[in-house]
Amino acid sequence: MAIEFNDALKAKQLRKYFDESGRIFIVVDATSDDVLVPEYLRGDPGLRLVLNARMPQPIYIRDAFLESNFSFGGTPHHCVIPMRCIWAAYLPDEDMSTGLVWEKDMPETIRMMLGAIEDEPMDEGVVPPQTEPSKSASAVKGKGTKIRHLRVVK
Repeated sequence: MAIEFNDALKAKQLRKYFDESGRIFIVVDATSDDVLVPEYLRGDPGLRLVLNARMPQPIYIRDAFLESNFSFGGTPHHCVIPMRCIWAAYLPDEDMSTGLVWEKDMPETIRMMLGAIEDEPMDEGVVPPQTEPSKSASAVKGKGTKIRHLRVVK
């Protein structure tokens, strides 16, 4: 497997963000056949996984993939997530302004949802409802390529 320069750069950014924060959510496009997660989670373009430095198992952030034994409902599963399938990361305990998004890796279905939300007229003073990224990332889209509440990483 050849390592892409962009994947290695993303891995470096993700490692730094995780090292500085100690606990982050990553948002994964689990529709790819290359993503190894429990079967019932496959197909979710906005799957959220928590990375916590205090987890007892090691979390490996390699240049081409992230790997660990994550627990789902108390059952451990060996997971492997290619870097190209990770499209956002943010701090769960703060607002999303501290997060990162790799727009080029964002799934097309999420882009379409964000575009539809952006096209809807909003009344002045009305704040869109905040939703979890795995359900809808619609609350994070701004104008053009700017993502509100997340820093776009290019």
